[in-house]
Amino acid sequence: MIDDDARADAWPDATPDEDVTVGPWRLRLRGTEVADLTHDGTPVLRAVRFVTRDHDWRTAEDTLVTRTVERTSTGVDVRIGARSGFDGDDALEYTLAVRIEGDVLRVDGSATTLRPFRRNRIGLVALHPAGLAGVPLVVEHPDGRPSVTAYPRWIAPHQPAVDVVGYRWTAGTIAVAMTLTGDVFEMEDQRNWSDASFKTYSTPLAEPFPVALAPGASVRQALTLRCAHVRTGGTVTVLSDVPPVDDPAMDPVSGPAPVLQLLASSAPAALRPAEDELRPGVPILVEPVVGAPNAAAVLASARRDAVHAPLDVRFVTDDPVALRAAIDDVLGSGAVVRVGAFDPRTHVTTPSLQQALREAARADGGLEVVAGTRAHFTELNRAIELLRDWDGPLTFSVTPQMHDRSRAQVTEAVRMLRWVAMSASRLAAGRPLHVGPVTLRPRFNAVATSTPVPVTRADVEDGHGPQFVPDATDPEQHSPAADAWFRRAVHALQAPGLVSITLDEAWGPRGSTGRSLSA
Repeated sequence: MIDDDARADAWPDATPDEDVTVGPWRLRLRGTEVADLTHDGTPVLRAVRFVTRDHDWRTAEDTLVTRTVERTSTGVDVRIGARSGFDGDDALEYTLAVRIEGDVLRVDGSATTLRPFRRNRIGLVALHPAGLAGVPLVVEHPDGRPSVTAYPRWIAPHQPAVDVVGYRWTAGTIAVAMTLTGDVFEMEDQRNWSDASFKTYSTPLAEPFPVALAPGASVRQALTLRCAHVRTGGTVTVLSDVPPVDDPAMDPVSGPAPVLQLLASSAPAALRPAEDELRPGVPILVEPVVGAPNAAAVLASARRDAVHAPLDVRFVTDDPVALRAAIDDVLGSGAVVRVGAFDPRTHVTTPSLQQALREAARADGGLEVVAGTRAHFTELNRAIELLRDWDGPLTFSVTPQMHDRSRAQVTEAVRMLRWVAMSASRLAAGRPLHVGPVTLRPRFNAVATSTPVPVTRADVEDGHGPQFVPDATDPEQHSPAADAWFRRAVHALQAPGLVSITLDEAWGPRGSTGRSLSA
């Protein structure tokens, strides 16, 4: 486990947490968010925050400006002022005003843009605890007619609730009513990205995006929670065949330990360590883009990383004919443990790519082929129907910082990985699983709307791929807490059918040189 000191050393928070207790309410002010909201000790919300996401779904970095807590004769007023932007350039300023009085908690969010930018989403976000999985949920809609559903037990591929202006649910013996104003909201299951929450957000995905905002544009939204005790009510439960959310140290499943692999380094060649500093015998996963000028150099660099070990080659292409030629070339140039292929736009293995992989496997009787997604479990979950006729191994990647870079997010993601692994095993339905790469930060933007910057050089002297992805390198990559996080992640990901786990890069700023590899 990662102890508190190690957590403090890695992913440090700029401002210490501040606990606020008033009447039945307890919450934590964590940076710019209102976190861990409980009523008489029962978790109500994981967090409320103001979130801005740009045209490429990048989450804005928030800077806390002011944070005050004022106690009154009837309750507490909290005021959080912040600036938010991208790449060090502020795009807006916003305020969260929290009023707690009796059994009612209200959050008002207001923002003003400081410069032109394009947004995909902006406004209040409420994170519901993952422990609510399976709990009945009443959804309030703008037309006044509620619908009845439940928080999903298994990870939901699509929105569990849409066209939302409020909810009602019971957590233990606490009845919770939430109302939302200022926009229409919807919910998604953030366990898809290893987040410990169901997220309610504004700007439904059915609406066009991105949207251009001019300087001085304003956003105003509000969230109100009303809690009351009920005479009857049970504890928050989950299905017996779903791993419990509050047990991050469950024993792994029985069976052979997964093979641990590493991702080929994408760092500049000048940083390459001596061969005796690399790990002999560890397979290396590499992701060449078919037809790119540097594809051959990417493969050659990966070969140097794979000391006395084979490559696991996952091609990026939408051309099945070019894929077959690329497979033949790589099989003729050295040891290969398996190959896969993913569309560069959807990041999943399309039916035509699946067919090309099958043909390659038939042509080379010993070749293992893998399909699925090079992106998050989300994409596997949403595209599983595309793979209904695929009888081979499946794969997906993992990163804990798709939505949030806080210390709490990174550490909480570990226990969500067991949910992800068990959900993937369920989708696989007996097919083998290959998980990874597992990286602290996203190694590419799987949901970008911008056109990728084209590769023009045939060499990789200055690096490639993740080396040029903004924010792909976590500053705590080589910390003791990061080492502990990866060990716990390997433990949490073990599920029925798991064959291999690919971790971070073999060396470099996003690498794991010196880290112990053990399952």
